[in-house]
Amino acid sequence: MRTNRLWGRAIAFFKAVLPRRPRARNTLTAADHARFFAAAECSLDDFCIFDGVPDASGAIVDFTFSYINPNAERRLLGAALVCSLGGLVFGYDLGALSSASQSLHDFFGLAPGSFGLTISASLWGTVCGAPLAGAIVDRLGRRTLIAACALVYGLAAIGLALPFTAAWQAVLMLRVASGAAIGGFTVGCPLYLAELAPDRLRGRLVSLFQVQVGIGVVAAFALGALLRATSAAVYWRWCFGLGAAPAALLVALLWALPRDPRRSARQFEATEGVTAAHQMPPAPRERLFQRKYLRPLAWATSIAVFNQLSGVNILLLYLLDVLLSAGMSRLLEHTYTVWISSLSLAFTFVGLSFVDRLGRKALLMLGSAGMFSCLAALALAIPRHIAPVGLLIILSAYNLCFAFSQGTVVWVYLSELFPPAVRGAGQGYGVTVHWVANAALIGLFPLVQHAAPAGSFYALAAMMAVQIPVIWLWYPETRGTALGAVA
Repeated sequence: MRTNRLWGRAIAFFKAVLPRRPRARNTLTAADHARFFAAAECSLDDFCIFDGVPDASGAIVDFTFSYINPNAERRLLGAALVCSLGGLVFGYDLGALSSASQSLHDFFGLAPGSFGLTISASLWGTVCGAPLAGAIVDRLGRRTLIAACALVYGLAAIGLALPFTAAWQAVLMLRVASGAAIGGFTVGCPLYLAELAPDRLRGRLVSLFQVQVGIGVVAAFALGALLRATSAAVYWRWCFGLGAAPAALLVALLWALPRDPRRSARQFEATEGVTAAHQMPPAPRERLFQRKYLRPLAWATSIAVFNQLSGVNILLLYLLDVLLSAGMSRLLEHTYTVWISSLSLAFTFVGLSFVDRLGRKALLMLGSAGMFSCLAALALAIPRHIAPVGLLIILSAYNLCFAFSQGTVVWVYLSELFPPAVRGAGQGYGVTVHWVANAALIGLFPLVQHAAPAGSFYALAAMMAVQIPVIWLWYPETRGTALGAVA
């Protein structure tokens, strides 16, 4: 409401005073302009100031403005796209692991318990990497953390492609290192994007991370389908080794980004009270685990756990096994994985367009209802070995519901819950809970699936039914609010 009034004043002043010069400056003195731009850390080329009143100290406290420089908008989008490449690496790793799972199983001759450990090794790496990243991200800076993670991931991917990793233990260690890097991405990238974005664009810009995850998954499944004719001894090496390419691209482009994303956000869009905000000293760091932060901690725990209880990573990493258990051939498996992941990516774009319109809670509730129906249908379909087309419809519908809701919202929501004094540590905590739940479910799934193929999906469907009232009655809506305002 306040923003609308400011825009109304700006337009009225423009029509009354400058009807024939839409790009002209106002009547503020050069000294007033200089003080405003110094406080906002931007240049005269970025904004058109319509009105303003300096206070006794010389700071402009009452002003309206209009953003007029399209170059700043392009720079903002470019920085967001580069930073979100961490999601591309993350998504590629998920898709590569899913594609390589059967090859790893056959090459090492793994029992169900060892197979679950192999698949979940990278996830346990994220459990170690996420809290470490949360502890150091405020000291290192977001950009430096992301660059270090890309370097570690690239080296681990190259190591997996080399012949010396014929030992199962070596594969486990390198997968743990890959997972630690991914844990860092899931802390650093959403934080950078959230701080880079103006409030009105934050949902869409942070959701670019999930879009890049989807692109990475599709790329990995497509490459897996192209490489399926290779032997088991070579196939998994190619799947993992090619992950060094997006990591190298991220390292190469990252240094063009500003070190401080908040400064770029200020240069893109000044908001009401911007001078007062930028005259305040940075918020001091505080301990995360104290009484006043219990609510954001509980919300972060809830959204992270429910995200995994949706079963998305189970169905992603074990998708080929689920399709195989339904009686599908290996050729159809790879074709279907590319198709399903492509549909999921398409609906991530749909969610991206609605996250700042409908809000976070509405998307989460709609998605939970849809995933409940799909998981229940999948539990009924698997033991009956329904036709491949029926299974494709169920899995496609499930992925559409997830991509539209949880996939779009989870990283946005986690990045918005905590105030500046604990934002890095809070993001690290939420991501750690996310990955602990993920690793536990991925490690246990082969054993549960072996004992009761349909039972696990009934349980996941029940969790989605429980999530709907939890979202409706308890979760705060963060659309359009300042970062950490709900804490």
